[in-house]
Order: sequence, then structure tokens, then C-alpha cells
Amino acid sequence: MTAAACHSAQDESVREIFLFGPFRLDPSQRRIERDGSALQLSGRAFDILLALVRQAGNVVSKADLIAKTWPGADVEENSLRVHIAALRKALGDGNGGVRYLSTVSGQGYCFVAAVSRPDQRPSAPASPAYVHNLPAHPRQMVGREQAIRDISEKLRAQRFVTVVGPGGIGKTTIVVSASHALLAEFNGHVHFVGLGETEDAALVPAIVASSFGLHARSNDPTYSLATFLRDRRMLLILDCCEHVIEAAAALAERLYQAAPDLHILATSRELLRVEGEFTYRLPPLPSPPERAVLTAANALAYPSVKLFVERATAGGGEFALTDTNASDVGNLCRRLDGIPLAIELTAGHASTYGARAMAQLLDQHLNLLWEGRRTALPRHRTLRATIEWSYNLLSEPERAVLGRLSVFVGSTTLDAARSIAAVTEDDDTILAIIDSLVAKSMLALNTGSQPPRYRLADSTRAYAQEKLAASGDAGAIARRHACYFLGLLEKIGDKSDRDLTVAVEEFGNIRAALTWCFSDQGDRRVGVALAAASIPLFFKLSLLAECELWVTRAIDAFDQTNGSIRHGLALHTALGAARVLTGQLDELAANHLNRALKLTEEFGDIAGQIRLIDQLHLLQLFAGKYDDALGTAQRGEAIALASNDSIAVARMRLLLGVSCQYLGKFGASRSYLEAALLQPGLEEQYHGRLTLEYPKRAQISLARVLWLQGYPDQAAQVVRRAISDVIAANHPIMFCRALPWAFGVFFWNGDLEDCEDHVDRFIAEARRYNLAILQMVGEAMKGITLLARNETGTGLAMLRGAIEQLQSKSFGAVVGLRMPLAEGLAAAGQSEQALDTIDQAIAQARHRNFMMDMPDMLRTRAEVLMQLGDPDLAQAELSLVQALDLARDQEAPGYELRAAIALARLWQGHRRDQEAHDMLAPVYRRFTEGFHTRSLVTARGLLAELSPARSCSFAAK
Repeated sequence: MTAAACHSAQDESVREIFLFGPFRLDPSQRRIERDGSALQLSGRAFDILLALVRQAGNVVSKADLIAKTWPGADVEENSLRVHIAALRKALGDGNGGVRYLSTVSGQGYCFVAAVSRPDQRPSAPASPAYVHNLPAHPRQMVGREQAIRDISEKLRAQRFVTVVGPGGIGKTTIVVSASHALLAEFNGHVHFVGLGETEDAALVPAIVASSFGLHARSNDPTYSLATFLRDRRMLLILDCCEHVIEAAAALAERLYQAAPDLHILATSRELLRVEGEFTYRLPPLPSPPERAVLTAANALAYPSVKLFVERATAGGGEFALTDTNASDVGNLCRRLDGIPLAIELTAGHASTYGARAMAQLLDQHLNLLWEGRRTALPRHRTLRATIEWSYNLLSEPERAVLGRLSVFVGSTTLDAARSIAAVTEDDDTILAIIDSLVAKSMLALNTGSQPPRYRLADSTRAYAQEKLAASGDAGAIARRHACYFLGLLEKIGDKSDRDLTVAVEEFGNIRAALTWCFSDQGDRRVGVALAAASIPLFFKLSLLAECELWVTRAIDAFDQTNGSIRHGLALHTALGAARVLTGQLDELAANHLNRALKLTEEFGDIAGQIRLIDQLHLLQLFAGKYDDALGTAQRGEAIALASNDSIAVARMRLLLGVSCQYLGKFGASRSYLEAALLQPGLEEQYHGRLTLEYPKRAQISLARVLWLQGYPDQAAQVVRRAISDVIAANHPIMFCRALPWAFGVFFWNGDLEDCEDHVDRFIAEARRYNLAILQMVGEAMKGITLLARNETGTGLAMLRGAIEQLQSKSFGAVVGLRMPLAEGLAAAGQSEQALDTIDQAIAQARHRNFMMDMPDMLRTRAEVLMQLGDPDLAQAELSLVQALDLARDQEAPGYELRAAIALARLWQGHRRDQEAHDMLAPVYRRFTEGFHTRSLVTARGLLAELSPARSCSFAAK
């Protein structure tokens, strides 16, 4: 190698270079190459790309991108969108299924392709975007760089690593940092589950499953987790396993065995001791040796001293490291065994006592710090001693309040802290004690949030909980905690403009309160009320599986607690609704909905009846009972009309409009939908309801009718606006309810790019929130779009698999998916199987009275008959004539045109051009818009072929 080449190679290794796909990005030269050739980007676009690549796998907010790209300028988001669009085009984003940039609605943008450096091994291939849930990257890491590298390398090689060490040594911080470093390698597929808040070991599988949005099968969600993770390359972090060690170990071993591409990174104070586990024992931070001569300069070479100084000065304290106190600080760090949390807690008092006094205090309390050293477990010794020493500096009232505050999970407001902590003390005394705990670094105050929030460090909380339990007051405090959050939720629920933002902030506390209420020591009566009050929050967060868990426990306890009818109604309604939305189309779901409906009828709750009829209607549609669904909607309309509730009437007319579509009554459907949308205030009334209904569904349903009745442009305009509004609402279940109806309009108009973008998002959201039926529908839609792109093998396999899964779930509307399956089979040369498939679909559709797609099914049957080895043209012609007649009866020119095109081609093949022209032309002339859409473009070209002399009038359109 020449000297120049050596120099170039060295520069390559030193410079910041990023590689992804066929691209090489060199920030220092502001150059990007594709396969060695320079790619032309504007300066702004280059800056945006560099910012995204540097944080590959993370969501970068729009505000951050604008600040980096236009520093100091007042720039609107539209300018950012323009450059993002240019980047997508330049990179070929989406071509051949390759993705580089992902838009995260309401947040920003994420670079989702695998990124590597020249000196790194190739990263995993790109896969669909996955927004990780890692805690924020720790801003300050002292002396742990090598540990992060070692853990990362061991994880790559061994696949299952448990980071072990005593409490407070920084296991979680290290693991979070290492996981951020591995984001690009796992293409963003990194999932964090903190078990520190889990007090019931039996709930570990359910909590891990719930974090993925998975629903437990029977009483064991481990099977659902194993199935979900089996074919995924993902990094799963199980943090803080020691207090639920048996359950965490069993779950980790099962997932390790079931998912060959799953990497597991766990933290624990002891080994899990299961198959596949490799251990990384996290060492203490290096500290100065006992007789070292220290100065301020050389003391900072030891990470423990550096950490001490950073924490001692972090709160604006007056502490400063000097040559005089450097040895005392080094002595403190060594005596604290280099354990980061022990150092941090001690450093918090440095500005008050000084390093020399701190060292003396440590000596005086040596009996407290090391008491029981011979018999105590190693993971308890040093950190427990440090916390106990800090605890013993408190007054008795401060200790009592600290113990009471340990009931909170995560952070809390001052109002909540005062309400739970003030048992016998007056308000002024409690405020003074809380301020004192903050000053003594036992309680952290985050003034950046509004309102400010208080938080105990996890290790301090665990220690304080022991003291609370020893006092005998734990049960009473836990009950006060549960009652406080019950009151908070009920207060929110009583407001007409209910805003769940406050409840979302308190979710960890609400979950902890539910856990205590249904524990052996808990209060079931409070638990039933709390579960009922928590339902809107679980639906808001799309945590339907976890909602079902708590609601089921509350229903089991309902009779023994003599719960109120209001609570019973809420619980049965929620359980039925959750089961329907998670794809459990069984008698249990229907029974709970019917039981709730009976309760609403008993005490005349009209609004409750309307909501439940809505849910029963959805269940019947999913189950393929279309006549029953129409009857349910008619029953609801009668109730609404009798109540003179115009909003309820509009809502039931939406259901009637949807039912009529399934039954092929498109004129009636349009009338009902337009009547529903004329009602003012409809959107505001629906906002936040448990049913998750909204006028957007009426708009999308109307768009389908508009397309079928010959108005494709209006249909596209309505559906695009509605889907855009749904995405902006940032409600996953709402989006997943809306898209399947919008899909038809996108697809019929040939908007495949819109189809694919929305479907990919749909599948990810449905999987994340365990919307099982909808996930399968999404996979079917994906298969259909792939077939439309002539990716026949992949599309056919995906569509067939989705249909089989939907059929196993008794999903009635699967019959409509057999039509594109038949078309795909015919395209793959499997005409006989295609004919069997479409014949079966037509028979099932007639049996269920599913007439919505019948004209198109008959058209598909005809086209399959024409592709047989021995074409049956007579039967094909008969099917097309039937399709035309039915489409006319249904007032569906959209379907009529598709059938007419197929029949015209059939007649054209038999030299019946004039008949074909005269049959197709009147259908085409009925259209007044949409001449750029697929069907109309095809019809116009075919008419030109059939009668060239008369084609100019059509070409003008």
C-alpha cells in the first residue's frame, strides 16, 4: 500500500463517516455518494440528513431539525417538509421497499435504515420503522465507556446477557446507554421493560406482554409473547429483575428458546440462572488507593472522584475540589466502594458538611454501614448502608413522611404528596418536611414539569418502603394512595370536557394502586371503583389487553363488594368492547355487552344503550352477521328517536349507513350517512368516548359510496382529508378502525403509494396494541397492494395467510378478501384453484347476504373463467351480465364500469366491437369526474380501440 493510500485509510478510520445502503456520507467534506458517485443535495437537505443519520433509530423532533438547519431563523414546518420530500426523492426512499426516512406523526422524523461506520461490521438489513421506547440517553456517563463496549460485544456474540451488580452500581444507566448505542444495529427494534414498579411476580409476563400491546391467551401471556417475538430480530431489555427473579427468569428462558433472533439484555442483583444466559458483572467505578497522594488534578483521573464532584456541584452547591480536600474526597469514594448511587447520595451533602466532616461522619457511622456484613447478601451491603446513613440524618417526622412517599411510583405532584403524607400533621408542617427532604437530596424536585413533580430515587424508595412496612402503616397508606387516584379519575370523569392528560402522567401510580387493591392485602371495593374509573385512561393509551386484565379482576370481585350498578355497567361495557377490538369475537364478548345493555335498560340510560348498540353492531359486522347488524342499528335508531337525542340519532344513522353498504344498498347508505353528517356538533360529542367512534368513519363510509356511485375524485378528497385528520389525532385504535374502509378508495383509484404508506403504519400500530383482527386485515391489505405491484409470490402468500388467520377467528368479512385472492391465484397461473376460491366466496357472500362486493365478485369469476385452460366463455359472459345488472340495481356505476370493461373485452375478442362499444359507452358517459383514475383511463382506451372513428369525443374527456 502506498503512503497516500495508508494516509487515506487512516483518515477514513478517524473521520466521521456513515454508511447505509449504497450510500457513503462524509460530514467533513459535506459529500454523499451512491455507489461511489456523488449525489447532489442542497445544503439544507444535507444538514437535515446528517442530523437524522447521527441519531439513526431515534425520533428527531421537527423543532430540533429546524433549529439545526436554520439556526436563529423563524422558519415554518412547511420548509422542513419540502427538504424532507427532496431527501426522500434523492435517496430513492420507498423504491423496491427500501426505507430510509419515517415520519412519526406528531413528533418528527426518524432515520430507519441500518447505519454503520467503515471500521464496523455491516449492520442488519433495513426493516420497517420501529419507534423504540428506551428511556432518554443518560447525559452524563462517568467511567463507563469500556463497560458499554464490552456489554455490546458480549450481547452480539452471546445473544443473552445479564448485567449483575449491587443496587446503585448503575446497571440501568449502563444498559440504557448500551441500548442507545445498539439502536442502529437493531434498526430501532429495541424494547425496554422496567420491572422495578412490579410488585407481583405473577404479573411479569402480563406486564411484558402489555408493554407490546399483546393479549394473554388463557391465564398465561407467555405464549403470545413467544409467538410475537419468534421471527423478529429485536433487543429486549428486562430491567430490575431481582425482586421478581423467578418469574423473570422463567420468561426470559422461554423467550430465548422460542425466538432465535431475539437478543435479551437483563439487569439484576443476582443471576437469573437459566439457559443461554451470559453474565457481565458490572465493576465499581475505580477509586484512588488508600495511601495515594492526591491533588485536585490527579484525583479527577479517577471516575469515582469525577462523579462525586459533578454531583456535588450539580445543584448549584458551593463545593469545589481543591488540593486540600482531594484526599478526603478520594477517601470517601473508596469507602463507598465506588458505587455510583452511594457516591451521589453522599455528594449531595458535600456543600453542607464539607469533605472532611463527611469522612468523619462516615467513620462514626461505620457500625451502621457494615452491620451484618458477614451474613448479609452482597447486593444489599454497601447501598443499604449508604441509604441507611442518609436516612438516619433525618428527623422522625421526616422519616415518617419519606416512608409514606415511598408508596408513589415514579414522580408525583405536590398535591398528591400532601394528600397521602399528611396523616396527622397539618399542611404547613407537611410542606416544610417535603422541602427539607428535597434540600437533603432524599427527594428530587423536577421544576421543569408543570406542575413541578417530586420523585424518590428507586433505591431510596425501596429502603423507605421497608421502613413503612415495619411501622405497620403500609396498608393504610396504600389505601390512601388508591383512594386519592380514584378521586382524581372520578373528578376528571365528571367534567364535560374531560381531558385525560393529567391521568396519563399518573399512569404508573394508577397501575400500582390497582395492583395493591387486588392483592391479598388490598381493598377490593376500592379496586372495583378504581378499575371502572380507569377504563377511559386504558382506552386513551390503547392498552386494551391490560384494561381487560384489570376489568376482569374487578368483575370477579364485583359481587363480593356489592359494587354499584354504575360500576358494573362500565366494567361489562369495557370488557365487551376490549374483546371485540382485540379480535375476540366470541360469546363472552357478546354476553358482557348484552349484560351491560340490560343494565342500561333497567335504569333508562339512553346514552349507555346507544354506546352498547354501537359495540354490538361492530361485533356483528366482524362476525359477518350483516342482517343482524342492520336490525341492531334499526333498534338503536328507534331508541334514539324516542329520546329526541339528535346526536344519538346521527350516530345510529351512521350505523344504518354502514349496514346498508354491507348489504349492497348504496343509495340508502348514502342517505343515512349524509343525514348523520348534517348534525352539527357531532365531532365534539364523539370526542373521547369509550366507543372510539367519530365522524371520520361516517366521512370515510360516505367516500366509499361516492366512489361506487361514480364520483372517484370527491371520494378521494373526502378520504384523504379524513385519514389525515385521524392521523393528526394520534390515536392508534382510531386509525386502525378507519383505514380498512379508506383502503378501498385508495386502491380503486390506483393510489398504491398512499395504500402502502398507510398500510405499513396500520400493521405496526395494530400489532403494537394487540388489535389482532385488524392486524390480520392489515396484512391482507398489504398482500393486495403487493399483488397490484405484480409481486405475486409474496403478495399471494401474505394474503392467503391473513385469510386463513381471519377465518380461524370467525371473521365474517373475510369473504370479501377471497376475491383479490382469486385474482392473485389466476395471475399466478392457478386458474382452477382461483375458480374454486371465487365460487366459494360468492356462495358464502350470498349465505351471509354480503352483497357489497357481489358485482365485483361476479366480474372476477368471469375473468377467471376466461383464463382457464379450456375457457368457459359462455359462463363468463353470463357472470358479467349478472354483474352489470346487479351493479345497476345497487346504483353502483363504479362496479358497473369495471364489469362493462371486462364484458367489452370479451366481446372484442369475438369481433363484436360495435356491441361492446355501445354497451360500454353509456356507462362511461355517466361519469363527470375521475378521468385520470385507473378504470376510466382503461375504459377510454378500450372505447378508442372499439370504434376509432368515434373515439375523439371520449379522448376529449
